[in-house]
Formats: sequence, C-alpha cells, structure tokens
Amino acid sequence: MKYVFLLLIALPLVTGCKKKLGQFNLDYNSEVVIPSTFGQFVPFSLYTPEMNTNSEFEFESNNTKKKFVESIYLEELQLDIVSPQNETFSFLNDVEIFISSPNVTERKVAYLNDIPANVGKTIVCNLMNTDLQEYVKEDKFTLRIATTTDETIPQDVTVNVYTNFRVKAKLLK
Repeated sequence: MKYVFLLLIALPLVTGCKKKLGQFNLDYNSEVVIPSTFGQFVPFSLYTPEMNTNSEFEFESNNTKKKFVESIYLEELQLDIVSPQNETFSFLNDVEIFISSPNVTERKVAYLNDIPANVGKTIVCNLMNTDLQEYVKEDKFTLRIATTTDETIPQDVTVNVYTNFRVKAKLLK
C-alpha cells in the first residue's frame, strides 16, 4: 500500500515536467475542373486555388505554436468526382500531385499509376513519406495535379481534392 501511495504522488511529478507531444489533423478541400479533351494519352496539369492554411489559429486551437511543430505528414489525399454525376475516373491513366507555397519549391506528395478502367468516382492516392511542415506552416499552399489520360473526356469534370495532414507538435504548458 505504501508503494502505491508513493507511485500516485511521484507519477504527476515525473510526467508533469515533460512537454507531451500533441497530435492532430488538418483537413483541406479544394475543387478543380478537368477540361474536356479530344484524344488519348494527353498529359495536362491543373492547379487548385491557393488554400489558406490558417495554421496559426489551428496550432493555437490545438494548444501549440508553429515553433513547436515537429512534423507534418500527409495522411490521406483523395480525389472525388463532384460532377457530372455519371462520370468516373476511367479516363485517367496516371496522376501525380505536387505541393508548393510562395516561399517553398514544389514537391511531389502523392501519385497513382495504372489507374484501372473500373476505378469509380473516387481515387485514394499513394503518399510520399515526406515531412511537409514547411508548406503547411505557410499562410497558403497550392496543389498541382499532373495527369495522363487514356480516354477522351467528353465534358468538363469537377473534382474535389481532399487532403488530410497529421501534425505532431509539442504542447504548450
């Protein structure tokens, strides 16, 4: 019983002296329009509108600050067709996604190669294992989507681009 009492007293003293690592997610959505094309194997790039990160607010609301962020990794990048309703990603052969911000050079963050014809309206991309804190700490970032088609696209296709970033940071006391 004496040891349990000492442990209960000592545990808060030992753990209270350390800053703990906080983990939280940041989600961003943006839409791009893939223009109709004529011909196959047509490479093209699309840019999302600049996405405001609101990073200072997001960090503070998660009890940390920009200077305490230890890493930010992309945890999910998903493309979903918004319109037309009957369209699928069967027209895509390959897709690569790059991130950039005003003060940081472009970097590849995700890809999907040899997309099958029966893929449907949603694509979940393979992710690069890259720390992206320098981009997300900025006020804004942009995604560039580079694709190659293997079918013609008879009409414009609106796509939602969803990104989920996992942040690890030291918490404020």
